[in-house]
Amino acid sequence: MAVNSRNGTSPVADVPPDHLAPRVPRLRTVLRRSAVVLSVVVLVAAGAAVVHRVAVSCGPVRSGLTRVDGECVGVLTDVGSHPFSDDLRSVQDAIDRENAWVDAQYRADPGGNRYVRVALFSPMTATAHSFMTADQVRHTVQGAYVAQRRANHTPDFDDPRPLVQLVLANPGSRQAQWPRVVRALERMTDDRHPLVAVIGMGTSITATRDAARYLSASATDLPMIAGVATTDEFRDITGFVRTSPSNTDYVRALADYLAGHRELRTGMLVYDDSEPDLYVRDLRSAYERHLRRYLTVPAKSYFGAADPENRTQLFATIQDSVCNAPRPDLILYAGRALDLDDFVRSLALRGCRDPISILVGATGLSPLEELVPTLVEGRITIVNAAAGHPSWFTADSHPPGSVPDGLPPFLAAFRAEKIGEPGALADGYGPTHHDAMATAVMAIRAVAPGLPRDEVPRAGNVRGQLMNLNNSSTVPGAGGTLTFTTDRKADPIGKWVPITVIPPATDAPTRRPYVTTG
Repeated sequence: MAVNSRNGTSPVADVPPDHLAPRVPRLRTVLRRSAVVLSVVVLVAAGAAVVHRVAVSCGPVRSGLTRVDGECVGVLTDVGSHPFSDDLRSVQDAIDRENAWVDAQYRADPGGNRYVRVALFSPMTATAHSFMTADQVRHTVQGAYVAQRRANHTPDFDDPRPLVQLVLANPGSRQAQWPRVVRALERMTDDRHPLVAVIGMGTSITATRDAARYLSASATDLPMIAGVATTDEFRDITGFVRTSPSNTDYVRALADYLAGHRELRTGMLVYDDSEPDLYVRDLRSAYERHLRRYLTVPAKSYFGAADPENRTQLFATIQDSVCNAPRPDLILYAGRALDLDDFVRSLALRGCRDPISILVGATGLSPLEELVPTLVEGRITIVNAAAGHPSWFTADSHPPGSVPDGLPPFLAAFRAEKIGEPGALADGYGPTHHDAMATAVMAIRAVAPGLPRDEVPRAGNVRGQLMNLNNSSTVPGAGGTLTFTTDRKADPIGKWVPITVIPPATDAPTRRPYVTTG
């Protein structure tokens, strides 16, 4: 039964219970006994076929997953029983082994090795219409797993007790199934090995906001630590923090960059107007608040990823307008990274050849090597304020002070697990979700010392510690030494926000990046 919210209402009240097979209607009592027997046989066979189909498609019968619109959604506690994709198979197997090790420690010493669970709530599947790519999905899970391993086997995140299991909560590629998933998470908070935190939370879309608001109001008091949900609107949700910069932080970092580049003065805002999008709307608002002095050319809109059949015409009017007086030398881009390639290709075809810079605020951009010749030929530069810099993940070594203190230990742990190449982590999803898991563990272990040896923290205790992660209790994150305070609410202090200039994309920053402050 779902846990009631404090206000007595539930946004998932109308979601049907999860069942492995549809209910079978009762047979009419007027049927003869022989017909009844025959019908029962048929129904049993049909039920077996349904169960077999579900088991094959979404793991074992009681996997916790249900197939909806072709995707297996729900909470997977037996993490190795169903690979969400071939991309995730190896890291899911690694999590499964770690979870089994945690359980074995408990069985060897039930009094001293009680453990808790943390759920990674994030899309585990990627489609042509999802907000996360397959690479971003994989890096998200990899980052959380590396933090789990460090938490259980090193003192990097304080005393390695209680031990932590990681479970995977898939709301679907567009997070549409979040109601059934959060309801399942609520039920896990009263388990013998309770769920005590939710990390990830997906991207900056309405489904993320609604899921966060629901969990915020839930009587379970589950804390939420987001990885890439950057929208400023989230900062006022009780029980919610994030390890990424906010959209405002990205724009402040861009303002810091512009202060050192006085040749860039005439700006045009370009924004996606295709559908309600929290990230786009919020980033646009942040540009207008903090970079208004640069917005001297009328704004232009386009209809982006929501209209994939008409991509060649997305930016036609913008391509023409940048050559009209006054000509912008910079464009403030408020759109999804999915459309950025097409925007660059369109802009490269403009009639005028004056240099132009595109400013972007995003966790990280997917590899753009194939786009570099177009950028060079079109005299276009991308300036991205991000959660990390590509050189952080490709350099053999880092001079002292050139990267966050927590980055080298993260990279060493990532390499040791042999689950991927560090250079692929430049999209930022791995480090930010590693830091989300680390934050959850630090809050869990802040509670543990005050408990009897045979007890474990509960979700409400862990939520209460989030705003105590400061002063001497900081989070040694890959993206910065993070602290959380009531003044900054959801937003971390100490988060590095480096600027990546493309081209070139891999040269190390020439100056210390913007770092979030209180």
